[in-house]
Amino acid sequence: MKLFLRILFTSFFILNYSQAISQELDFHSPIDAPFDLSGTFGEYRSRFHTGIDFKSRGVQGQKIFSIEEGYISRIEVNNYGYGKVVYIDHPNGYTSVYAHLKDFSNKLDKFVRGEQYRLKKSTIKNFPKKGELKVEKGELIGYSGNTGGSFGPHLHFEIRDTDTQDALNPLMFNYEYIDKERPIIRGLYLIDEENTLVSSLPSKKEIKKLNDSTYTTNDIEFSQKTGLGIDIYDIQYKGLFNQNGVYKIDLLIDSLLVYSFKMDRIKFSQNHYRKIMYDYMSAIKNKTKVLKVYTPQNADLSFLGDNDFNGILDPSEYLNSYVSIIVSDWNNNSSYLNFRIKGNVNKDEISSYDGIEILTNQNYEINKNSSLIEIKKNTFYNDLLLNISYEDDTLDLGDDKDPFRKSMLIKLPQTITDTLEMRQSFIGRIKDNKITYIDSRNDDSYIYTNTSSLGKYIISRDTLKPEITPINFNHNSNISNRSTIRLRLKDEMSGIKSYNAFLNGKWALFEYEFKSNLIFHKISDNIINEGENILLINYQDGVGNKGVYKAIIYY
Repeated sequence: MKLFLRILFTSFFILNYSQAISQELDFHSPIDAPFDLSGTFGEYRSRFHTGIDFKSRGVQGQKIFSIEEGYISRIEVNNYGYGKVVYIDHPNGYTSVYAHLKDFSNKLDKFVRGEQYRLKKSTIKNFPKKGELKVEKGELIGYSGNTGGSFGPHLHFEIRDTDTQDALNPLMFNYEYIDKERPIIRGLYLIDEENTLVSSLPSKKEIKKLNDSTYTTNDIEFSQKTGLGIDIYDIQYKGLFNQNGVYKIDLLIDSLLVYSFKMDRIKFSQNHYRKIMYDYMSAIKNKTKVLKVYTPQNADLSFLGDNDFNGILDPSEYLNSYVSIIVSDWNNNSSYLNFRIKGNVNKDEISSYDGIEILTNQNYEINKNSSLIEIKKNTFYNDLLLNISYEDDTLDLGDDKDPFRKSMLIKLPQTITDTLEMRQSFIGRIKDNKITYIDSRNDDSYIYTNTSSLGKYIISRDTLKPEITPINFNHNSNISNRSTIRLRLKDEMSGIKSYNAFLNGKWALFEYEFKSNLIFHKISDNIINEGENILLINYQDGVGNKGVYKAIIYY
């Protein structure tokens, strides 16, 4: 009965909190497409997902609308990240964000392209003056796309508190959202919180489904401080196969709520904590998203409830207790994982490990065979042991098993004297027998870089300039029947650092789609002359290998 009342109260609070907001507002839909989501608020990505993702029917070009009147406060074109994105400030104190657009509306496109040509830059970040670019509720502002760091056509949509810029769950704002399916619980894990110096994969416990809503597992015995982790996902409805994140998690022990997690608001300054909210080794080694059902050490997260304690199980306190993990989506469809825990005060002996002890509150300079590693305080989230070696020109920092809070500096001895070879050299990370480029610097003694990953590092060289190939034209082609000029521009090692295109000596806007190694110019910019035109493109990669492409085209 006690458990039922607590769950009832929690549900009532969720509904009333959302209604308190939604009753005040009547936002327009941001997209001309069904309310089908491929991503929910707060789910695990390279960061906490600060919005929701609309599927846009799997194609680009769906109409995107302003949800309310206001003015454009920020508009950007990026090769990575949000790609083409619009920020709108509204008079009610909220800011809406529309990311990964294929194109802007005619009004916004004219403004953006004017800035691009004025600055002679394809990527821009512009903050128009208040009221300079006004929009009305329901006004067309662009078309859905796949620009920036997107992995498929969709609209990434956010609502923020304008004053704080905190991201808010858009589902709180009076949007009809069909979801009748309960979250899926795939696994239960025990995470060692006793021997925190040494990271290890959590122990997986087999679970079984009793009915539509309830899961269980065998009684769990533990003899050291342990955290619970779960592998979960949510589907919106049958036939929509996207595995989305959940909205809320409650942990109850003997019917007492001891831990809660609810995705209503995210501070961008807290985004890095996603590295410790999920078990890092499970994500790196097994590609499994194991969400911790407890507060990690040194975590300050606004979406965690006012918990009675951090959720970590102490065997001396729970000799025979009943555990219930309640997982809920936005529409309060819930699944339950119920089991018993039996603490054992006879602790297992903790094995000893070799390595350098790195305390989070100290600075370190570590020398290994002429290599140098500089670790500032608070580089890592927790104390840890590092095994470091430098042999055969390879710096080995051990397995990538501990998340970084900020980067550390590594320096490898510089043995190159030739100026060209020195410029072409960089520190690369060795992973899966492949060397990945990292932006590096050098002096007479060292070549050095910053990294936020453990693993193996070596000095490598990039001696080849990028490749460029025309796609829809050739030298001396007539392009009168073309709407764009397209070329493939790619570099296999250090990547494209910069490029500039000119038509008849004048700078020309060529947009860049890094996922397809494509650069393209729109004929509608009206800078191509009738008759003969000279196209010139200068480009270089990350280490400064340069190239020039030249062609004559006719229009």
